[in-house]
Amino acid sequence: MKKGICCFLFAVLLSVQYLMPAKAADAEKEFEDILEEQLRSTIHYYSEDSFSVIDAYGMQGQVTKIVTPDDPQTSENEEETEEYSSHIGIVFLELEQKRDGLFIFKKKDFFYYDYDKNEFLTASNVLGNESIRDFFEMYADDIEKNITPFSKFLFLFFLSFIITVPLFIMIFHNRGQSKL
Repeated sequence: MKKGICCFLFAVLLSVQYLMPAKAADAEKEFEDILEEQLRSTIHYYSEDSFSVIDAYGMQGQVTKIVTPDDPQTSENEEETEEYSSHIGIVFLELEQKRDGLFIFKKKDFFYYDYDKNEFLTASNVLGNESIRDFFEMYADDIEKNITPFSKFLFLFFLSFIITVPLFIMIFHNRGQSKL
């Protein structure tokens, strides 16, 4: 009897293992499309389809939003906040920014997403959750924006070209000819 139950549970686990990755892959692809659209609309000079996810984390947590901001011209505090529980996703990713079609920068940054309301959040909305704060602190030192080595070489080449060409023109053009 125990052998039959064990075989049944093993079969159920195997079937769940093969069914769930398909649903997870579909959800992941859908989120990647949403994230791609967000990057296109909010990041200046974003090079399309250039992001790669370094790490991601999801949880059920508290979201804090400011509904009505405080009016600085009054002495009263009119700020109203809203707190609600939601499924939150945080993604640490690397993306490329392409300027003038020549210079490429690599940027690493965080993005926060509310799966229940289908909207992107700011860090101030979710960093009240301890586990999200821990995830943020784990990668906080890795947030950066750097120019790629080839782009740096190209920039230095153009800079040296701008400096050396006028210098050579001054040295070799009209070399001390006097008309007296």
